[in-house]
Amino acid sequence: MRVRTKTVAALAAIGALGVATVGFAATSSGQTTGSRLDDGKDLLPQAKITEQQAIRSALTAASGALNEVDLEHEHGKLVWNVDVGAKDVRVDAANGDVAGVTADD
Repeated sequence: MRVRTKTVAALAAIGALGVATVGFAATSSGQTTGSRLDDGKDLLPQAKITEQQAIRSALTAASGALNEVDLEHEHGKLVWNVDVGAKDVRVDAANGDVAGVTADD
């Protein structure tokens, strides 16, 4: 538990500096995953790139705090919608290209 407490404190300190961090969700076994995926879990088998790859691509197009991530169909394409700061960054789930950036709604 001591290591976990130090890790959480370190991540909180990094986040306070405005550096984007990936949140960790506990699984039923107590292990952690680096997922922020909110909607679209059922679409994961169709994505050619991972959530983490989509986040890396999104961070090249916008800066700020990393919020939720969704996987959805948009105009006939599967895209990761990554909330970064005040922007929604859409990343093509087939190749990792940034497909668009809009103001977060």
